[in-house]
Amino acid sequence: MRRRGSAGIAGVVALLGLLWPAAPGATPASGPHETVDVFTSATLPSSSGSLGYSARYHAAGDPEGDPPALRRLIIELPAGTRIDTTVPGRCTASEDEIRSAGEAACPASARVGTGQATVKIAGLGVTTFDTVLYNAPDDLLELVMSGDRVLSVIHTYVHGTTLDGPVPTCLTGGNPPDGCPFDQLTLLSNHLEVQPVSTGRGRARRNYGTTPPSCPKSHRWRGLVRFFYGDGSVDSVPVAQPCRSPRPKRKVRGESRTGRPGSGSRSPRAA
Repeated sequence: MRRRGSAGIAGVVALLGLLWPAAPGATPASGPHETVDVFTSATLPSSSGSLGYSARYHAAGDPEGDPPALRRLIIELPAGTRIDTTVPGRCTASEDEIRSAGEAACPASARVGTGQATVKIAGLGVTTFDTVLYNAPDDLLELVMSGDRVLSVIHTYVHGTTLDGPVPTCLTGGNPPDGCPFDQLTLLSNHLEVQPVSTGRGRARRNYGTTPPSCPKSHRWRGLVRFFYGDGSVDSVPVAQPCRSPRPKRKVRGESRTGRPGSGSRSPRAA
């Protein structure tokens, strides 16, 4: 099942907390309307790793209340992070083609992850959808699924270390007042994880996602997430991911600075 029936909001949020725990060592951050975690599976600099996002939304100061409708999400990744959308396969199909043909509209090599989204639909209650992630040129496509059918295609645009994600709140896409008279969809929680993808070997190796080139003294890579809601409120939440520096190579006993055993020592005299 890729579409789940209605449930109590508190129950859904608690369930997602069990299904999608934070990465080891990562500490979720909180804002007026949200608890959010942005994490990677890699803790060493210049490493290939998965990229994950997990968040729950609520009324300001009230974890049990409904949030305003989230209309836009901007993630500022830690400085030095690299996203290279030329590494995986790329889906170049239009939204209409994807809705018509489903996942078959995109090459299998472009599929880079999965997720879930729980929304409150005006007049229908709370529903959880599975999502599938596909790489596209400077874009991450999130296909919202109902069985094998694609209900919606959500974009997250890649601009260097910034991920910019418009969130549709109308059943037909877009936001009020153009797409619908009022917010029909309210996001309650969502999670996605983009898997690590690499190509080539040695110096020619390239990664889809690469961690920053160094780990600061704080042992934290820091980023920022900004949330734009339908009621006009904007929240900025700092996030952090633990990192560690590589261990220095241990010098073998008797090895000189040049790395040659015995180099620099006096050679025995000839007989």
